[in-house]
Amino acid sequence: MDIADDLKEIDDKLIKELNYNAKDKIEFWDIRTGESRGTKLDFTDLKSKEISSHYITKCGIRAFNNGGWGFCVLKDLNKKSILSGFQKAIKLAKLSESFCKNKFKIAARDPFIKQFRANRRKNLDDVDIEEKINLIKHHEKIATDYSSKIKNTHTLYVDGHTQSVLINSFNSYILQDLSFLRMFSLVYTQENGVIQSAVNSIGGIGGYEIVETENAEKLSKKTAKEAVDLLKAKSPIGGKFTIITDPKMTGTIIHEAFGHAVEADSVLNNASILKGKIGEKVASKGVNILDNPTMG
Repeated sequence: MDIADDLKEIDDKLIKELNYNAKDKIEFWDIRTGESRGTKLDFTDLKSKEISSHYITKCGIRAFNNGGWGFCVLKDLNKKSILSGFQKAIKLAKLSESFCKNKFKIAARDPFIKQFRANRRKNLDDVDIEEKINLIKHHEKIATDYSSKIKNTHTLYVDGHTQSVLINSFNSYILQDLSFLRMFSLVYTQENGVIQSAVNSIGGIGGYEIVETENAEKLSKKTAKEAVDLLKAKSPIGGKFTIITDPKMTGTIIHEAFGHAVEADSVLNNASILKGKIGEKVASKGVNILDNPTMG
């Protein structure tokens, strides 16, 4: 697998130096480095609000000793900066240990060596930004021309390509190469004092082929039609009802009502409705929730 130039600094020579510097000072360390590049296009009513691209390098260093952690974050991925940041993380780990009341060890594990590349047929980096801009203009026009009842349109395109390397003192080496793309279509309509809106999106892990699918090509027309059709919708009656929701709606409800509540920092900081519920059953038998970050 091809690797970004900035990540080539993470080689056997550097790992050897890190292990030498850590010897007899800390029990465990790991380093995650990455480089990311991407594009953002934001259009409203056929006019551009933002056309931007980014290139970001990052490095996170952790050191551990007898219950104490030290952290250092860098933007520079050259060896000199990494070695300097590594020394700072070691010092912070030692200092943290001196204040740590709960001493513990990290169990040793076998090295994990793996390279992972997300499947894609058309690399994002191979597509000129002008082609991406023309795509957004095309969707904006389709939505705008759909009906005279349409008052505002908004199309947002975001893509990104990231490579990251994780190494640690257990001699693990993990290289990930991921790219994603997402496009949103938002349409507002108005008739006889009634205002409605509809929003849809497509996206996923992969390349530019994501916006060349049939569903993607119909995105803006679908959104415009929904927004226009909603002008004739009747207002719902309030109350408690048994409902059937599609997977998309169910996923949104679970994400907002339950997903945020089980975030570890919120639970540990007593900021979650599920505080104190670790290890307890919190839903009915008819509810199954799977947490899998590789899906969707």
